[in-house]
Amino acid sequence: MRILLTGGGTAGHINPALAIANHICEKEPDSQVLFIGTKSGLETNLVPRAGYDIEYIKIHGFARSLTPRNIKNIAEIPVAVHKAGKIINKFKPDVVVGTGGYVSGPVLYAAAKQNIPTLVHESNAFPGITTRILSGYVDKVAIGVEDAKKYLKNDKNVILTGTPLRSALLEKDSLSARAELGLDKRPFVVAFGGSLGARDFNKTVAEWICRVANE
Repeated sequence: MRILLTGGGTAGHINPALAIANHICEKEPDSQVLFIGTKSGLETNLVPRAGYDIEYIKIHGFARSLTPRNIKNIAEIPVAVHKAGKIINKFKPDVVVGTGGYVSGPVLYAAAKQNIPTLVHESNAFPGITTRILSGYVDKVAIGVEDAKKYLKNDKNVILTGTPLRSALLEKDSLSARAELGLDKRPFVVAFGGSLGARDFNKTVAEWICRVANE
């Protein structure tokens, strides 16, 4: 199969796409995979480093208020859809999968208009604007958590899948992981968060650690 994947901006969008690509290539080694991203996102580094080809379109996200920048960003949409369509026509994918981020919008919209099977995956409990708009165009919406479904107008094409994980995360057992990290038998807690909420999450955890340590 020929798989076109799109998603970018933060690693929270890119890593699920890479997990999907890796799984497909493990099961079907003859598959051909192409990514579409933007040159301003982390995909410019993460995707080539994983060994996949990537093409770029120009598109930016929107602020929550009306600004001159938003007007300029709106003007980019038709151009981005046209560029995505040209890449799709050249690659001729069997299916197009988006994993979030504003870059997914023009690509999946262009694919849907060409009647190519499409799927968008949403990892967050509260779907982003792009996913909510695309839910009316794509064939399937895959969600990471059940709560996301109530925010989507068209819930007939929604399926609960969980979030794709890289197989390497499941290959390590606790004993070998602790040995590799040089840990002893004391409890070891990992706290992590992603995307735009990561800073507040990390700050809260750091404050909690300081408070507990002083008790």
